[in-house]
Amino acid sequence: MFSKFHRSVIKTALIISVLCSANTAMALTLQQAKQQGLIGEANTGYVASVQSVPTAKVKQLVDDTNQKRKLGYQQISQQNNMSIEEVTALGRAKAKQKTLPGYYFQTKTGEWIKK
Repeated sequence: MFSKFHRSVIKTALIISVLCSANTAMALTLQQAKQQGLIGEANTGYVASVQSVPTAKVKQLVDDTNQKRKLGYQQISQQNNMSIEEVTALGRAKAKQKTLPGYYFQTKTGEWIKK
């Protein structure tokens, strides 16, 4: 059989495995957050929390998504000799257009509307 040490190592490995899979299962995707009405397309060309006080997970998802969008906007701006403001405006219009029914977008005045 296994020694006491080996059983301890196996037990620790199983606990770590369960914790890692639970963390992955609890991870929130952008699509899920939009479906749940937690995140919407902001009037800035980025995403934002629909709630005034988002959870840490929602805030992190917003920050990560916006960082990726900003990099994408910068790349498009450089490739097409456009200002970042022009690219962001195009991104804002496209995101609003692609917002699915039941999802939120922000008006120019800052009001959240469910499409």
